[in-house]
Amino acid sequence: MELEKHIENISSVLYKWFHSENTGLKRAIEKTVDEGFFSFPDIKHQILTLKQATKHNQLLKWAEKSGLRKDSLKDKNIVCLHAGNLPLVGFQDVLSVILTGGNYYGKISRKDPYLLPAFLDFYSQLESNCKIEWKLDLDQLNVTQADALLFAGSLESAAQVKSILKKSGAISDDTPSLMRTAHFSVAYITNNHPETMRDLTEAVFRYGGAGCRSVAIVVAPFHLNAEKCSFTDYVEEFWLHNPQHAKPDASLYHRFAFNKVMNIEQAWLDHYLIEEHLSKPAKKFILRWVKGDKGTLDQVTRTFGDGIQSVYSTEEYIGSYSGDLIIEPLSSAQTPPIWWKPDQIDTIRWLQVNAGF
Repeated sequence: MELEKHIENISSVLYKWFHSENTGLKRAIEKTVDEGFFSFPDIKHQILTLKQATKHNQLLKWAEKSGLRKDSLKDKNIVCLHAGNLPLVGFQDVLSVILTGGNYYGKISRKDPYLLPAFLDFYSQLESNCKIEWKLDLDQLNVTQADALLFAGSLESAAQVKSILKKSGAISDDTPSLMRTAHFSVAYITNNHPETMRDLTEAVFRYGGAGCRSVAIVVAPFHLNAEKCSFTDYVEEFWLHNPQHAKPDASLYHRFAFNKVMNIEQAWLDHYLIEEHLSKPAKKFILRWVKGDKGTLDQVTRTFGDGIQSVYSTEEYIGSYSGDLIIEPLSSAQTPPIWWKPDQIDTIRWLQVNAGF
């Protein structure tokens, strides 16, 4: 009963936060859009997704799945270093600390400086079950002897971040650290039905493909040339309501020219390139298209497993495996439940095992 009451209190705060009359959220959205960090359609999509995902019954389901125990991290200091590639991308980590009753110390990305801090300030005013502190600069984070570290970002910055935290005394060599560095996802489609193609379009082009759940490789039973015109129509339909915020540099067109010389089948979409060629996704604004079947998908996951966040497909394959990855619904690629597991790890469960009582 205490746990249910705890979750009810948090869900009540979340309901108020996501309410359309919340002036603090409105101001944070306006500043984020006005200063060019993210587009309004992408922010709106994220807000609506989180609003649905954090309802009382959804938090209860996450608590059940994760084995949440009330105050399991009471008086424990948890450092969270958030990425800034998507609006509110660190929201799940914040909730993980709040739900377990830990003290939250967050380093906020300068690429998303308003949305998450606005929530943290709002929550702090209504709930005081744990300490909440956040900074934009890592060296200003006032924490010593952290009990756990949650990190989301690139492999390049992971080592640098840990080095800075060790020098400041925030963490030691023994501090449990959950370092998330996977950066793209894969889709396997088995048909070209309108629902499938619209779901694929959302999965690829939402946030300009910048999210770790964004699809960078698609395996399909047909060549790109067979679907190029119709798929382009779906993309244009999506962009009509969700204009791409970030734009590629000239190197993308140079890649298009190179592909043309090499006779690589492709589709040029001004701000995005689709190419029928398999390579490790390392550059933005490129979708790799591969003709194949489930065996081809499994080969892709074996080849690029360390970099893959999620694998999606349609109804027939949902819940089955491709390599070590559980296949998720393509329709939920950009609307994940609050209990989804980044890098296949439940954050609440990990915190309780590694930093809890």
